[in-house]
Order: sequence, then structure tokens, then C-alpha cells
Amino acid sequence: MTSNTEPLQRTLITTVHLLERYGVIDFNGHASVKLDDGRVMINSADSIRCALTPNDLVVVNADGSVDASQPRPPNELALHLAVYQARPDVKAVVHGHPEWSTLLTSAGQPYQVVFPQGAVPGDVPVFDSPRSISNAETANAVAALLGNGKAALMKAHGCVTVAEDLLEAAVLAIYLEMNAERQVRCAPLGGAYVFTDAEVEGSRKGLSKRALYEKCWGFFKAKYKLPR
Repeated sequence: MTSNTEPLQRTLITTVHLLERYGVIDFNGHASVKLDDGRVMINSADSIRCALTPNDLVVVNADGSVDASQPRPPNELALHLAVYQARPDVKAVVHGHPEWSTLLTSAGQPYQVVFPQGAVPGDVPVFDSPRSISNAETANAVAALLGNGKAALMKAHGCVTVAEDLLEAAVLAIYLEMNAERQVRCAPLGGAYVFTDAEVEGSRKGLSKRALYEKCWGFFKAKYKLPR
């Protein structure tokens, strides 16, 4: 770690804390950011997500190797590396195990837009396996499914969101979970209203804006009393 990475360290720690409090990340889950030199900074396998510190971060080389003096990276590091390899435009990746979207895929239900912000992640495919994304073969399959998209779900497992920075990747994960919660909660009532294609396109166009991502980020930072 160097002084040049300190701002990204702070943002990465805030991202993990915010997503843990919202419920996207629990005792597992991770967020990563791609550094200018191609290496990846990510929270370690053994880190306590709700009490993350700079000592819990690890910088990984593009080939997955790690200096022995650093903490152990998470078991699903392969997912992050595969996405960065496949998507040069991506600079941040979030992988979590949120309750509502996991319930949705456990029930075999597709992600459908039932809430305006739910349109922002775009088309959300489901990887048809709950297994850990801890090897290159599985990680590459998930990255291929994600394609040029912003988000994907893993059946009975979790989610992945990608973006140009940590703030946007975190907000996409929150929007994804908000939408999934509404889908699941509406199911006993006969199901949620599913937006038409025109309504999806309108919501996506109107809400895919940096100022609105920052508004969501700022709200949850204040709500959870995280450092500004």
C-alpha cells in the first residue's frame, strides 16, 4: 500500500461498510477496485466486513499472485479477476449475498423491473448454479454471462455488479436488491406490477445519472453514520 492508494482505500472501506449495513454483504462478500497499474485492491478473506480497516485490504497482482506479507484474499477473487480481464472498462466490482435477490433466484424467478431504480442495472441474467465462484472456469463463465452488462445474479447464491468506480457499483447493488425485495414481497399478493419495455427504458434513461447515484450513496452514508 502507498499514500497514492489512500483515497481508494477509504472509499473501498466505506463501500464494504455501507453494503454490509444495507445487507448486500454479510460475513462474506467483497468489493474491489482496479488500480492504475492493473493490480486489484480487495477486502481480505478473513476481514470482519462491518469493522473493516486498511489492514484488512490486500493488493493482488493481475495474475492473482499476492505478496506473502499481505492478508489472504477472498476465495472468490477469481470472479473479480475474470471480470477485469474480460471488461477493460470496469474499474470496480461488488459481489455479495443479499437476502431478497437470493430468495428470488432460489425460487427460480427471473429478475423483472418492478421499481423505477430497478431498471438501472439493465438486463440481469442469472447464473444457473449456486456454487462458489472460486476457480477460473466458473469465474470466466460468470464473466461471459455478464457480458457488457452491469449486473448478474447467481442462483441461490448472490449478485455481482460492475462499474467505473466503487460508488456506482455499490449503488447498482442496492438498486438490484431494492427491486428484488419488492418482487418477493409482492409474490403473496399476486405478484408485482412489471414495467413495460417503454417504462423500463424511460426509468433507465431518467435515473442512470451520476448525481442520482451520489444522492443514494450520500443518503446511506448519512443513515449509517459513515465518515463523510
